[in-house]
Amino acid sequence: MRVALIINPVAGRNRGIAAALNAEAEFRKAGWDVTVVLTERPGDAVRLARSSADQGYDAVLACGGDGTLSQVLTGLLDTGIPAGIIPAGTGNDFARTIGLSRKPATAAAQLIRGRVADVDLMQVNDGALWSINITGAGFDARVTVRMNRGPRRINGLPAYLAAMMREFIEYRPTQVRLRVDREQWEGAALLVAVANARSYGAGMIVAPMAQIDDGLLDVVLVEHVGRIDFLRTFPRVFRGTHITHPAVRIWKGKEVSIETPEEPCPVLVDGDVQCETPIQVRVSEGRAKLLLPQRA
Repeated sequence: MRVALIINPVAGRNRGIAAALNAEAEFRKAGWDVTVVLTERPGDAVRLARSSADQGYDAVLACGGDGTLSQVLTGLLDTGIPAGIIPAGTGNDFARTIGLSRKPATAAAQLIRGRVADVDLMQVNDGALWSINITGAGFDARVTVRMNRGPRRINGLPAYLAAMMREFIEYRPTQVRLRVDREQWEGAALLVAVANARSYGAGMIVAPMAQIDDGLLDVVLVEHVGRIDFLRTFPRVFRGTHITHPAVRIWKGKEVSIETPEEPCPVLVDGDVQCETPIQVRVSEGRAKLLLPQRA
């Protein structure tokens, strides 16, 4: 097995290289031929993945977070070459969804025994961006903006919670105009998430019923709620039980548009703020090939 391992060295507060070295050792023990490549600038993983496909690698693995994986998948579009992930990001939420260990060596061992499957992607703004995990707007995107500006020594869930509390102090609802296929909704919202997978924000199971290969998008909208209600309800998102709250609305569909008529809102695409509203999201069924762990 000849694989390219594309490392985002700044992933997970600069844990990317250490994670890659642990995974590489495991791959080499299994007889895999591994070529290590480092990204140098944002978006570099797209180019490196495409170049790896052109060079005939059997698989291209991303060592980083959900954003690095979505870039690698973008570079591999329509090549027939499978991607994989060694989790080394801040949240590693897609790894959670597919049952992949967050320990790099263990994750590598799982992939060695794994299988290749066709999975869905989300096409954002007619293919300007591609997403494998969750795309969203509102409170969650604003929290991510704060988290990415936060101290580099804080990682994972603590980083998210610290940013969330800072955003909570200044919280205001977002006016949202949402369309899911032919159904429309408009009003004040806390957030809207378009999900291919289940969690984001380092373990928040925002879309507990999402599946990566069902050809559908799970759309979760949380209407505006008061601060006390928010604080009381927020812990439920880590169990996925928030969906029974009366302020939560859920749809399944194939095409979604999100507008924020009062002002543009940052949009979160697989853990990174990539654009602003308005956006259109469309499911691209079975578009990607992904190396899944044995237990997935």
